Amino acid sequence: MIVSAGLLWRAPAARSQAADDPLRFAHWLIEDGRALPGALAGPVLLPLGLGVAGVAGVSTMDASLAADLQQWHRRELWRVVEEFGDANAMRPAAVIVFVGSLLQDDHRVQDAAFTGLQALILANLVTNMLKAAGGRARPWQDRGADDWEPFSGRTSFPSGHATTAFALMTPWVVYFPGPVAWLGMGVATATSLSRVTLRYHWPSDVLAGAMIGSGISYWLANRHRRSARDAFALAAEPADRVRLTGGFHPLGASLRLSF
Repeated sequence: MIVSAGLLWRAPAARSQAADDPLRFAHWLIEDGRALPGALAGPVLLPLGLGVAGVAGVSTMDASLAADLQQWHRRELWRVVEEFGDANAMRPAAVIVFVGSLLQDDHRVQDAAFTGLQALILANLVTNMLKAAGGRARPWQDRGADDWEPFSGRTSFPSGHATTAFALMTPWVVYFPGPVAWLGMGVATATSLSRVTLRYHWPSDVLAGAMIGSGISYWLANRHRRSARDAFALAAEPADRVRLTGGFHPLGASLRLSF
């Protein structure tokens, strides 16, 4: 007579909670930092070069373009949209939005809010370094569009307001493409134009700022979306199964572990 018994254990899928785990944000910060040098030397090299060429081309027309835009000067109107690009105001606002997003069930809302905050900080760091290195005079200083004096303390190029506005809004277009998100991009564009009409920046300044903000934000958003998709794919895969079987028989006992 043979008596047997069996036990089936279903192991949890690896990283099944990664897409919803708040610790994913710390993981992203580390992985994004590691990936940035490689991205600068590879995938973003061509768009970066095209962007530099575009900004250089616009800079040759800065004076005439600025004069045309300044004809639309309406100080009170432009001051309203200008505030959306103020990094000192938008940093705490982005933190509040991110904290509020953690109360939402939709992980995409959390991811978009976190990516906007991360992009805002990183993009402004890049912009501030370029400001210091470029030393370009602002339009209101009446030195002309070609006045550059590196490390002079002048901070026209690139526009921090444009950087901030586009860094904040780009993730929402990536995660939630639609009229509302594109309306936000319209506000970011108006914020950038306001800096020209108010004579704080040249057109090439705001173009460079918009490209820095949107470019960094888009890169981060796509990395984070891929990470979330990979985590959900792993969670959806059949879990590993471990089977433990054993029994008794006239000649003794047996135990078998199978995967």
